[in-house]
Amino acid sequence: MKRRSRLISFAALLLSGAVLLPAANVVAAPAKPLEKIGLVDLQRCILETVQGTKAKKDLEASFARGQSQLEKKTKELQKKVEDLRAKAAMLSQEELGKRQQELMVKDQELQQLYADLQEDIATKEAQLTEKIYKNVAALVKDVAREETVQIVMVRSQANVLYANPKLDLTNRIIVAYDKKHP
Repeated sequence: MKRRSRLISFAALLLSGAVLLPAANVVAAPAKPLEKIGLVDLQRCILETVQGTKAKKDLEASFARGQSQLEKKTKELQKKVEDLRAKAAMLSQEELGKRQQELMVKDQELQQLYADLQEDIATKEAQLTEKIYKNVAALVKDVAREETVQIVMVRSQANVLYANPKLDLTNRIIVAYDKKHP
């Protein structure tokens, strides 16, 4: 019985040792070296696709409408300021103060309108850019699989100083984008 107990203990020890072998003894398969890398200029994709060009025109038109409204309100406010300056000597202190306060409120409204326009344009631009980015990302995956590209990097001056032009997939992505998202 003692002998049997010792054998079981010895077997357990051997098994636990096998499980706890150091990782250095385990040989991992070597990583496959990079053979094919691709680059995509996202800025070009956003600006040069049909959808991106249309979005840019829509943003510019929206900004122009807002800018026009701002200019109109600015001229109205300037006219009221000039009118108040011309009449200031004829007004009582109380009336002058009341009109100055009204002009300050109008100026604050104008500043708020300007801030709202900027925020609106920035929000629209971010939404359109995100939509195009998601579509481009999906197309990049498809093209990368077709071309057996292992990594596709975003091409920009900040992160790619030089790359062989043959690695650039941007034109192919733009053409594919316009076919899929007219």
